[in-house]
Amino acid sequence: AVIAIRLESPAGGGIQVRVVEGRAVKMEGSSAFPLNRGGLGPKGQSGLQLLYHPDRVRGPMRREGPRGSGCWKAVSWDEAIREVGAALRELRQAGTPEGLVVLDGLRRGPARELWDRFLEAYGSPNHLDHLSTTEGGKVLAMGAMHGVHALPAYDWERTRYVLGFGSSLFESWCQTIHLTRASSYLRRGMPGQRVKIVQVSPRYSMTAARADEWVPIRPATYGALALGLGHVLVREALFDEAFVRDHAFGFEDWQDAGGRPHRGFRALLQDYPPAKVAGITGVPEQTIERLARELAENHPAISLADGGAAAATNGLGTAMAIHALNALLGNLERPGGMLVQREAPLAPWEPVASDAVAEKGRAAARIDGAGGPGCPLGTSFIQGFPEAALSGRPYPVQALFLHYSNPVFSKPDGRRWVEAIGKIPLVASFSPILDESCQWADWLLPEPTYLERWELVEPVPAVGYPVMGLRQPAVKPLHDTLPAGDVLIRLAKAIGAPMDAAFPWKDAKAAQMERMKGLLEAKGGSITALKMPDLTKALQKEGGWWSPGYAFEQWDGAFPTPSGKFEFYSQAIAARLGEVFPTPEALEARLASAGVATRGDDLCLPHWEPPRFAGSEAEYPFLLVAFRGIEYAEGGARHLSRLQELPSAGRMSWKECCEVNPEDAGRLGIRQGEAVRLESPAGGRRLFVKLSSWMRPGTVGVALGHGAWPPVPSAPEPAGAYGLLANASDPLAGILALQGTRVRLRKEGGR
Repeated sequence: AVIAIRLESPAGGGIQVRVVEGRAVKMEGSSAFPLNRGGLGPKGQSGLQLLYHPDRVRGPMRREGPRGSGCWKAVSWDEAIREVGAALRELRQAGTPEGLVVLDGLRRGPARELWDRFLEAYGSPNHLDHLSTTEGGKVLAMGAMHGVHALPAYDWERTRYVLGFGSSLFESWCQTIHLTRASSYLRRGMPGQRVKIVQVSPRYSMTAARADEWVPIRPATYGALALGLGHVLVREALFDEAFVRDHAFGFEDWQDAGGRPHRGFRALLQDYPPAKVAGITGVPEQTIERLARELAENHPAISLADGGAAAATNGLGTAMAIHALNALLGNLERPGGMLVQREAPLAPWEPVASDAVAEKGRAAARIDGAGGPGCPLGTSFIQGFPEAALSGRPYPVQALFLHYSNPVFSKPDGRRWVEAIGKIPLVASFSPILDESCQWADWLLPEPTYLERWELVEPVPAVGYPVMGLRQPAVKPLHDTLPAGDVLIRLAKAIGAPMDAAFPWKDAKAAQMERMKGLLEAKGGSITALKMPDLTKALQKEGGWWSPGYAFEQWDGAFPTPSGKFEFYSQAIAARLGEVFPTPEALEARLASAGVATRGDDLCLPHWEPPRFAGSEAEYPFLLVAFRGIEYAEGGARHLSRLQELPSAGRMSWKECCEVNPEDAGRLGIRQGEAVRLESPAGGRRLFVKLSSWMRPGTVGVALGHGAWPPVPSAPEPAGAYGLLANASDPLAGILALQGTRVRLRKEGGR
């Protein structure tokens, strides 16, 4: 037997793979890796099913028939690189490199940075990620108030109280494995102490079941609750006055350099009294008062949200309101609190030498509109891509690469995505599985699975101190596949100057090993070595490099904001709005056209705006609660039976279900297990009813990522719950409104 240490994606927990006679047969968590310490979640346990899946794309293929026909011809990698490279060379020679768009699901690390480098050298600003449909609200709030455009880390093992706003802590959260391990220590490892976990959400999720208290709330009202809690903390002087005084900006009313007065965060004393907040959220006033006092009494406490809480048309204000509680509690950059993830000391690559074509192309507006008048505060807006591609504005999309992306299935309005893809002359997918988006592509350039390739992996923020993992092949590739980085390097050489000069390496492994020199030069951390071969050997044995220990309360540079402090009033938001809308009249016109009610300084402060929902209440009487379960993955996990059959899926694990409160079901004459038609303004689906007394009356819960497998291009409606979601977003920040659609139920018959 051979033991190979690897990493699972995207959370980056270390795993060990048992290999017998060249075949991977068992996967376990690596006890040495700091994120999971031997634990392994269900997605990691399903890795062997992905490796040996019968629907894997077995080599490069070119479309032969019409798009969606399923007619493919196997070609060599040399042929594929030559033809795709020639098309990209022609596009660049035409002076329109900005027409190349990459939809990329990778969050961070050298593999993602290879895509950045490719687009920088080629001349396109269009490296589009999935943040606006996942963790965009939290990242934007961190950027606006903290000055760091990244997810935070947490010192879980020293916290005393966790208040989760819609957080799927023990389900699909990017830090679930690390938190699950830490929570066992929080609950049992400290004699005489027991950390309290409170979950606020409209449905009784797995996280709510594991929490000490569940607080039901109306969808899309999380921000109002956070501000109500803040009101109590300020009113009763329960907040950390020293932290706010010394390390925060914009708490009190203030004047700018021109003498103009501005509101401060303390205005929540007038705007968000608990009685008003109770009417908005459905959370009793006495519960609001009690939770605020518990936050103050159980120091240090963490207030956190994931993408679900901010996934509404009021998303950015909501994320800022929740994040503001951490500043009020003084738990930023302190033991037991919220931290900024430190980066591993990787060596940089040589800068790209750009030519005039690249510089002109990169200066073009982003195709998704992020940062422009339609989405001024967003850094990504993937939902805006279909309309841009169909309209040809601000310019035509000439080539599309799909990497860790299946937007036809995993984004609202899948049919619109099909139409948009149909207008693009060149579409290539790197997916190892033939998914919905692959079926409308021209080229399939399949990657190996994560058990078959070499890669440096930078896990999502978790422990605070630097961590870098080494993903190494447990088995030889089963099929004729290539890592995306290898394809990019070959494409760069096929395109020719100046692209080839930006990629001097023979393959992606060589490019990433060059960056590993920084770990050698660091002369510290979990591995120290004098020579590169020794470092590489140690990395292969240990599975990665990390430097334990976090330097708390390093206030110089802790908040890279305009004030150098945590900003309750975000000067970055004020500056951005001023850049995009040079006159007050221009900003007012945009706010009015988008239906935004907030005005003035409140746009730069944590605030709550009444959410908007697609569909009238009379026609669609229920609010849709779309959630990501423990088996969720980008593009779905319908092809992996181990995830489909998880106990959390219930007795109807192989059926697409909707959760309905028994009172609502009784009124409609619907029973457990019956088939219903769930319809929204965006579309409809045939689902099966799961009665749940833990769903708020007037809401219907639907898990994202489910649906039929294999995909059927000719299906009358897109598979999965995303087909029910209206394509609604926060109008200024571009955050997808998972909490933004009304639905109706009708009995269809059959069980």
